[in-house]
Amino acid sequence: MAVNVHELVLGALLHDIGKFVQRAFGSTKELPWKNYDMESTLCPTDKHQRYTHRHVLFTSAFFDLMKEKAVRFPEGVDIDRVAEIASFHHRPESASNPSLAWMVALADRYSSGMDRRSEEEGTGEGRSREAYRRLPLRCIFDEVIISDREKPVKPHAYRLAPLDPFSEETLVPVPWEGERASLPNDYARLWAGFEKDYLRLTSSEAELSPVLFEECLLGLLERYAWAIPSSTIDIPDISLFDHMRTTAAIAVCLYRFHEERDELQDLRAINDENHPKFRFLAGDLSGIQSTLFTLEHQGVKSVNKILRARSFMLAAIVESGAIQAVNAMKLPRSCIVQQAGGRFLILTPDTPGTPAVVENLRKKFDSWLLNNYSGSLALNLALSDPFAGEEFKNDGFQSVYQQLLKAVEEAKQRPLSSCRQGVIRQEVPFDRSCSACGNRPAQGGEDREFRCNTCDREARVGGKLPRAALYAWAPGNLSVAKSEDVLGLRLLLCASGEALGDNKRFLSIRSLNPKGREFFWAPRMIANYVPRFEQAAQANEPRYAGLAEEDFQAEENALKTFGHIGAEALEAEDDGRTFKGKPFLAVLKADVDRLGYIFSHGLRRKEKDSRFTLSRLAQLSRMIDLYFAGYLQGLLKREFPDTYTVYAGGDDLLFIGPWRQSLSLALRIEETFRNYTGSSPHITISAGLSIIHPNHPINRAVDEAEKRLDNAKAAGRNCITALISRPMTWQRYKERLAEAEWVNTQLNGPEPVSTGFVYRILEIAADVEAVDAGDTRRAGWRAKLAYHLARNIRGKTNEEKNARIGEWLKRLGLDNMLRLTRGQSSLSDWRLPISIALYRNR
Repeated sequence: MAVNVHELVLGALLHDIGKFVQRAFGSTKELPWKNYDMESTLCPTDKHQRYTHRHVLFTSAFFDLMKEKAVRFPEGVDIDRVAEIASFHHRPESASNPSLAWMVALADRYSSGMDRRSEEEGTGEGRSREAYRRLPLRCIFDEVIISDREKPVKPHAYRLAPLDPFSEETLVPVPWEGERASLPNDYARLWAGFEKDYLRLTSSEAELSPVLFEECLLGLLERYAWAIPSSTIDIPDISLFDHMRTTAAIAVCLYRFHEERDELQDLRAINDENHPKFRFLAGDLSGIQSTLFTLEHQGVKSVNKILRARSFMLAAIVESGAIQAVNAMKLPRSCIVQQAGGRFLILTPDTPGTPAVVENLRKKFDSWLLNNYSGSLALNLALSDPFAGEEFKNDGFQSVYQQLLKAVEEAKQRPLSSCRQGVIRQEVPFDRSCSACGNRPAQGGEDREFRCNTCDREARVGGKLPRAALYAWAPGNLSVAKSEDVLGLRLLLCASGEALGDNKRFLSIRSLNPKGREFFWAPRMIANYVPRFEQAAQANEPRYAGLAEEDFQAEENALKTFGHIGAEALEAEDDGRTFKGKPFLAVLKADVDRLGYIFSHGLRRKEKDSRFTLSRLAQLSRMIDLYFAGYLQGLLKREFPDTYTVYAGGDDLLFIGPWRQSLSLALRIEETFRNYTGSSPHITISAGLSIIHPNHPINRAVDEAEKRLDNAKAAGRNCITALISRPMTWQRYKERLAEAEWVNTQLNGPEPVSTGFVYRILEIAADVEAVDAGDTRRAGWRAKLAYHLARNIRGKTNEEKNARIGEWLKRLGLDNMLRLTRGQSSLSDWRLPISIALYRNR
């Protein structure tokens, strides 16, 4: 019986599982004799005729162990054939089906971007014989270099533990200290958890289709192998998980390419590394921000639900597109190399029918998006030029990726290009327009609460999201109760304990932000954290007394409205029942600097030394997305529970929160991102922050935050622009937040200064900024400052008064006013701390 593609996928996915087993159990002496006796069959030899790559013996032993435990693979998948594909990738000529073993062998090399090594793992110079078990995974961000002027990055490594997407302890790398004596024991514990979950996955109770089995196996491997180095010969910076999944993607593309040409048994054709066999298919969703904030007015009923659902639905559109693309090209989930932040990247075979398949998908997607979003949203598809296996290695892959980026940019210039008619805005009578978006016709009645089909779908999804534990995709022609149509597939959201029914009818089943450690369905990190009341009675706290009536009708007495969130910025007076400050919201927007350049040029150890490979691309993308979609959600729950997540994923975020707390949140994001990336100076983040009243249009505040983010980028990146239009470095911002606290104490201390005096300082700071810009007419600010200081600063004695004035001058950077010339004062930066203090005391 011929090997089917599912067996090839599983064999490629598990081809290096022996490395995990080997590091958990140690030397080959731990192997059963029958596996040890396979050394001459499975292992290659070096120039001294010594056997190398003994981890394949453990791969073989793994499958024997699974057979002893009577594991069940999906129907139609034979475990013996999977075992042979996985075990013979270093001696493919010895396999009973050498063609498939050669495909995995080539994929193994292409994934890491190099030819097969002849050295034994762990025998590098200066390393112990146990190095293969004691070397941790290096931080992938250490490999990013965008400027040779920066000091070399100190190396970092990850802890060996199951992946916890919300945990700082798990995700933040620690300084590299070489070999760790504790790692063998950590491997043993890690393996025990993996084996338990793997046996559950392959039990008779699971009854999964091959597609769902692969998806669950990918989730299982990510959880347990994300921090395992795939190789310890070179710098161990590629995770075993990312190496195995990209190996599977390449192997299947080889299979489909040669299947199309009837060459599955032609070893010469399979080993031809110069013939173009591969392409990339990229999907890029454009129009996200304009679609996200299309609201008729700020008082839209259920605005929180709609915004929450829109963010989720935009990500769902991308996921639906990726699933349909791999299904149309008969590819496994492993071929989705990247899926985050409104984009997906799929490795495909270069077959004659590939362009036609992509064109059919484009027509289908364009039609659905035009009908549902009236031309504001487009999923742009782009195919790279064909490339050969040889181009996975050395500098060739970088050229392939750069050409793909160019194709994506060209596709974005032609959104909805397959539509025969132009995109014309519909004229909708005022009393018939959607009460939520105002752009599309309402359905079902004359009441202004009636919505268009798209906004109504978003409201339903937004209501389900807070309770959803998992979601499932079904074919578009399948009738699934309570499901929603998303780009032609059916999406079903299920609460915890809600039955799915026959899971084989689904194309995908994912767990939403799993909180426990029990594994089954593959997790999907969706940033959907929203502030909630722990108890319904909290909605009646005094700080909410001035809110509109609708704000007291919190959804199920649990979710906070924007009115509640803004009120969290208020500060209680001593009586605990009166509050000061302004109940404003802050819109915080941030993204990673130079990410496109980092992906296309930044993965290198030194000038002209490329480290850009498919596995590194997949790993770098996954780890950046994990920070935004996973880690930050944990940060919000721990430290900023009143912050509303509009979206966070890929390489950017948009949060809405109480304005005062959001100022600190911005700083914590920079601090945690710096720690997450190993304090690398080559990968930084910039932000923009604006404030609004809860009843004002959010889209305007988002536009303002976007402009401020652009200002921060223009100022050299690694900056923030908050409240005022002047960008500043993160260090300067941290100092100014501390100064804001000091000004606040001066306004509320035993001998407080007046708010009028602080306003005068704000005006003088504006004068300094004007002088710095060349306006000499306002150069008299020194005299004005001296006058206001002398008039408003009080003290019991002249010495105390002079000391307080001196403290103000020192804080303002003006301790020696006589030596100041243009550009020497930092007083203009004081517009930020003074503005903060004034907002807090209004």
